[in-house]
Amino acid sequence: MTISKAFRGFIAAIVLSMSCSAAHALTVEHLDSKYRDRQYQLTLVAVIDAPRERVQDILRDYAHYPKLDARIVEATVISRDGPHEVVLSTKLRACFAVFCRTVKRVERVQERDNELLAKVLPAQSEVTSGETHTQLQALGEQTRVSYSTSIAPGFWIPPLIGRALMLRTLREASLDLFRRVEHEAQRSAR
Repeated sequence: MTISKAFRGFIAAIVLSMSCSAAHALTVEHLDSKYRDRQYQLTLVAVIDAPRERVQDILRDYAHYPKLDARIVEATVISRDGPHEVVLSTKLRACFAVFCRTVKRVERVQERDNELLAKVLPAQSEVTSGETHTQLQALGEQTRVSYSTSIAPGFWIPPLIGRALMLRTLREASLDLFRRVEHEAQRSAR
């Protein structure tokens, strides 16, 4: 019997999440998600129990994004258009109840000191618009992360149940992402 790659990834994400839960100290200060202006929006402010430099290094290691976010199937740097600008392609697995699809997203990422700003390139994506802003603030050996994201899918999502599932997935995936960032930052500091 063969276990699919997606199922193995799902199991690995669960195991990682369980192993992270005892070791992490992610503290959520603010979390809000909503559907507004045809976009799914999320804001998160959390404190990660790891130094800012390590958190920043992990967030800029784009090839390892599939290990940080269970929804990301593939992440590829298409080009570096300057010392602090990256064009990043990701393939995401989007599921709504039993319906799943792989979605291509291409973003221009600006890397600033303690900050990442990613904007979707709609002509190359299956997303009509989107923007993600991540700011890092050193708090001694911890890091405050201020994270906001908005996305307008370029495909149909069922209005009622689909919106609720999308918002829940956005919240859970964002929290899991930063738990894994924290875990990786703690692990690499040892």
